[in-house]
Amino acid sequence: MNKLQSTLVIILVLVGAIVGAKHFLAPKKAEINLQMARTKGNPQARVKIVEFIDFQCPACAFGVTYLKTLFEKHPDDLYIQVRYFPLTNMHRHAMISALYSECAARQGKFWALDDLMIPQQQQWEQLISPEPVFQAMATQVGMNTDQLNTCLASDDARKVINDEKSLGQSLGIRSTPTYFINSKMVVGTKSLQDELKTYFPGS
Repeated sequence: MNKLQSTLVIILVLVGAIVGAKHFLAPKKAEINLQMARTKGNPQARVKIVEFIDFQCPACAFGVTYLKTLFEKHPDDLYIQVRYFPLTNMHRHAMISALYSECAARQGKFWALDDLMIPQQQQWEQLISPEPVFQAMATQVGMNTDQLNTCLASDDARKVINDEKSLGQSLGIRSTPTYFINSKMVVGTKSLQDELKTYFPGS
């Protein structure tokens, strides 16, 4: 190997080492598991709840508030995941509210937006378009507006919502809210409360 070839080999090895080091040291892009972004609590909790909801459903709003209060009392004993079941034939804002929630989840802001959207349900459900209110909520919780609008315009978020509704239908869901508590189907907030009282007497 002549001197020129030796020099080229050394340069290539150094370049490869530098590129490899940059790749190794560079921070990895955060990837949010779309279902985990709508999950909270202890994965080893004795009570696991999957909640299929429509964000414009009044009973769903009550259920969300009830579970939030219960979770605050028993954070180590509950594991809650929210899934979408928009009743678009009944609620005109069911899909758009689910879309904002899904786009919030993709920025790690699902629960923050949920804490604003649910208590104000009676106000935004009366509007012809609730989007200005949802946009203001998104800003309030610190969402990136450009990313939000790109998400809203994409087909992907809508597909996730429709796929989850199809999953719910395949499981026998016909109305909201419907819950699976340790895999047992429970329909409606009264049944939710009755079932959870068996785990948390007095709550």
